Amino acid sequence: MNVLAKVLLMFIAAQILGLYAGVYILQDARTNPIVQDYISVENGVSSLPLFVVYILLGAAIFLLLMRFHLEIILSLLEILVISVTSSILFYSLIHPFLPDSLLAMSASALLGIMLAIAKHFEHPLKNLAAMFSSAGAGAVFGFTFSFLASLIFFSIMAIYDYIAVFRTKHMVSMAKEIIKQDMSFTITAKERLPTGKETRLDLGTGDLALPIMVEVSAYQIHPYLSLVTMLGAIAGVSFVLVYAWKHRVFLPAIPSILAGILISIAVALGVTFLHLL
Repeated sequence: MNVLAKVLLMFIAAQILGLYAGVYILQDARTNPIVQDYISVENGVSSLPLFVVYILLGAAIFLLLMRFHLEIILSLLEILVISVTSSILFYSLIHPFLPDSLLAMSASALLGIMLAIAKHFEHPLKNLAAMFSSAGAGAVFGFTFSFLASLIFFSIMAIYDYIAVFRTKHMVSMAKEIIKQDMSFTITAKERLPTGKETRLDLGTGDLALPIMVEVSAYQIHPYLSLVTMLGAIAGVSFVLVYAWKHRVFLPAIPSILAGILISIAVALGVTFLHLL
């Protein structure tokens, strides 16, 4: 299996896991007051500026840690992110078999911490940690935002991704550091060339988590819309992966994924309209 197929399969696996986690928690919140306290659906867009500030602040902190070569703090940050986000997915997997919500949350948090720490000792866990973390993060954003708010947020992130890669280029610097440290902020597939040189293809966890956000928020309208957005995301990421691999360049994946989602929604709406005629 070549690197393109491996990365695409990991992307699809993360989408399925994230959608499952988001849908499970949305349904769980209907009857579980403990979970209800953690979920607040934002039907408008008033909170979006705050989330954008969080993203920019996170990028600034990462760049500062890189600038001063604070690798230990970067590792601790990685452990924190993986622990918190993957615990969301673990909860959706554990709670059906462990009805006590507080106990399930505690077990999920423990598993999240164990995964984050184990990744530093067992290299093969790197991609698993990245997928689980992306699934959990996407699920959180998905049941926090309405479908409209999630699309607006995705669009803002697409613009930011373009600027960060082609204008300020700080995203390229961050990607190189992540690859250098082999952190779980990307999923990675490697291939050894006939010359003996090893090459790799990486896709950022943000590129996995943001489409999950849209898919989970779309599910709140209709499962069909959720499936349509997932197919669009797969098409969009396939395009950018093939282009980046063929030309060996860093590319912002979010704009392409967003375009795939919007085109798939437009096609689905067109097909639905024709059926109504």
